Amino acid sequence: MTATSLERPRRRLRRLLLLLLLIIPLVPEIVIYVTVALAHIVGCHLNQQDTCLIGGLPVSDVVGLALQACAGLIIAAVSNSFIWLVIFYLVIAGWLVACHIVIIQGWRRTSLRLLLGFFVTFIFIFLPYFGPTLAVAILDNENCRPNEGGIGPCMAFGGYVGSTDHSPAHDAIMMGWLAPYGAVMALVIFFVYAIVVGVTGVIAAMRSARSM
Repeated sequence: MTATSLERPRRRLRRLLLLLLLIIPLVPEIVIYVTVALAHIVGCHLNQQDTCLIGGLPVSDVVGLALQACAGLIIAAVSNSFIWLVIFYLVIAGWLVACHIVIIQGWRRTSLRLLLGFFVTFIFIFLPYFGPTLAVAILDNENCRPNEGGIGPCMAFGGYVGSTDHSPAHDAIMMGWLAPYGAVMALVIFFVYAIVVGVTGVIAAMRSARSM
């Protein structure tokens, strides 16, 4: 087998890896959307009194656990310790850098690297912080009004999303407060990435010209 034929499946695997890197952080939100969709399919509605069950599991519990994973645990940690806030941003930064590295390995053209790098950066500017907010918006009903103050319980599909005194639905709204620093961080990372991609593209073009 030639080097070119071996390189093609490797690039395909790297592109699949990029897709996985983008999907994995969004799994909790995906679980919420899918669970709510299934609840509506089986005939449940947001402000019903009886508990809505899917496969024997209360829909409110499934949604609550997903919100806890993408917002509740994060807000609880960063609210109590500056160290956890730093760790949170470092994880986001490391994940974004990993995506950029995979893009460089999966695509050759400089223009595509820059375009995909900007697209991924744009995702990281918004979704880690506002993804939970968008997901929790579909729970809004007369018994659940998610807010930054954490005021009031959140009931949906006949059960509490969280507990009677606090709901991760409120934490999902508070995630937006983490966005400004996260956006600046993502843009700085993209700026460095663009320089690296640009320099490597120029070097590759010069080497190609010399070999002709």
